[in-house]
Amino acid sequence: MARVAIPTKEQAPAKAQPILANYEKVLGTIPNFFALISQSPDALKAIADMHGTLGKSLGHGTRERIHIAVAEANGCDYCVSAHTYLGGKLSGLTQEDMELNRDGHSNDPKADAAVQFAHRVAKTRGHIDAGDFEAVRAAGFSDAEIIDIVAELGFSFVTNLFNNTFKTDIDSVFPVIHTKSKPTA
Repeated sequence: MARVAIPTKEQAPAKAQPILANYEKVLGTIPNFFALISQSPDALKAIADMHGTLGKSLGHGTRERIHIAVAEANGCDYCVSAHTYLGGKLSGLTQEDMELNRDGHSNDPKADAAVQFAHRVAKTRGHIDAGDFEAVRAAGFSDAEIIDIVAELGFSFVTNLFNNTFKTDIDSVFPVIHTKSKPTA
């Protein structure tokens, strides 16, 4: 159970309601994560802006793969559940691929390089070696796209922190997936 109340769109502050309405329009539902943070309209706007702006160069499928890999690395059940749902529904990712994503891989060769890189950056908190960087570059990612991978990973970290801290309830439309292990304090 969430540590704070998850308001409905109507219970959310007026400043947050249009943002929630947009998520409802695009996704057909308002994910509990966005409803929870709507209690701070400024936080909701910042996260919604980041969410809507990032990752276009990577494509939706690679974005979802990165989110799944990072959620697994950070032990975020909510995000691994949400992005598995979104990866399948909106990006057409297979269950097999999404399971590989949880271990930092993909069955798509180019996406595999991005997911491996994102997973490594997440696990080391950015303390990677030159070989990690060169591998993603050798797979065909430009410097701008590598920056986008790290930015997307940063967005994932933010959502993972919120959902782990507040124990956000997994939405009923998402499959309930538990991460394989939780990071230790």
